[in-house]
Amino acid sequence: MEPEKFTWDSGKAIISQFIGFLLDSYDLTMILSIAPVLAKVILPPASPLIATFNIILSYSLTIIFRPLGSAIFGNLGDKIGRRADLIITVLGLGITSALTSALPTYAQAGILSFVLFVLIRVAVGIFAGGEYSAGHPFAMEWTPYKWRGFISGLVQGGFSFGAALAAVIEGIFIGIYGVSGVEEFAWRYVFLTAVIPAFIALAVRLAMKETPVFEDVKKKNLIRRTPLADLFKAPYRRDFLQVMAYMTGMFFFAYALFAFVPTILEHSPSTFSLGEANYIYSIGTYAAFAGALIFGTLSQYVGRRRLTIIWSIITFVIAIPIYYGLITAAIAGNAITAMLFSIIIGIITQGPWGIIPIYLSERFKASMRASGVGFGYSSGIFLGGWFSIYVPLMHNYLFKSLDTPNNVWFSTAVLLMIGALIVGIAQYFGPETLGTRLAEEPQKTT
Repeated sequence: MEPEKFTWDSGKAIISQFIGFLLDSYDLTMILSIAPVLAKVILPPASPLIATFNIILSYSLTIIFRPLGSAIFGNLGDKIGRRADLIITVLGLGITSALTSALPTYAQAGILSFVLFVLIRVAVGIFAGGEYSAGHPFAMEWTPYKWRGFISGLVQGGFSFGAALAAVIEGIFIGIYGVSGVEEFAWRYVFLTAVIPAFIALAVRLAMKETPVFEDVKKKNLIRRTPLADLFKAPYRRDFLQVMAYMTGMFFFAYALFAFVPTILEHSPSTFSLGEANYIYSIGTYAAFAGALIFGTLSQYVGRRRLTIIWSIITFVIAIPIYYGLITAAIAGNAITAMLFSIIIGIITQGPWGIIPIYLSERFKASMRASGVGFGYSSGIFLGGWFSIYVPLMHNYLFKSLDTPNNVWFSTAVLLMIGALIVGIAQYFGPETLGTRLAEEPQKTT
């Protein structure tokens, strides 16, 4: 059974996942955009770029633990339902994210401060991995067919909106307390604000109903004993491997914006202050939200596969020019031009994410959808999540003469080009999913 029209239950499901995904991004963006401050607070003195890389590496370690959360909560979501799963994950994500505000500083606890920081990031990663396992299917299973592309872009856009909101909140705290005040104590307040979206998401989820598609799975006795394990068995194994390759490239797309645009803007030869860099980056994340919405909507008419392949080719061609434009504007201190290139990068890198909720939901049967969406999404992290190592390696050993001594603009552009190549090839070998039913029928026996 699939919904034929929007209801208030559909609206709650969409709001729930938008806020849940917003919270995920809100937390991650706080880490990346405030990395220079955190480096001073929880690490021993080092060069600014090396210290920032250490914070980004701990961020990668957080990302690497997401597949574990997807495995645990995806499997659970296919057995007990999407709604119960989502209540657990948003509680865990909100609490662990807010715990960052209670960390001791390096001056107070030495290297233990950084160790505790990493442990909190691991816990956040586990709950975040579970968040989209049940969350994306929940929203899509409540969405009428003709609205799937738009709602997919809207839900996925919650991630970009969360990034933008985090950058704005950080900018407000810098404006109130100054960079020195944020470094001394206000960074704790910044992370504590994560409690607010977590509380809203929890309130919405407590008022939600289970999806009609999952209720149909229960009614038809289709609940699997081992939904996660079934992903690796024929005939589903090939589907999973194609999704894994696709998501690997998609993570390169994502962090060409989220991890390295702030890094490019905040380090020499960029002449922007931390506050200016943060504002320019936030403009790019707003554009990313629009990109996801536009891409998701277009996919309902052009097709998920065709649109992604076309987009990948365009991205491969323009990657170096747009990052060159960004660093040139940063060196000149031209905020208007930097914002323009930040907008272009936001749209180009995040637009293709607009189909992820619906594309992955269409790739897996309802009885294994939470496992397939969650672990399929997270599987891209196995190779794609180590961007914090790839870019420094390219910077130090391949492109140092093309980058600048303390910047990584060219290496980041190459990361995006590699992502575009992987995404395009993976989609070429995958099917077109537009028109796929989300409800599952029992297999006929002869």
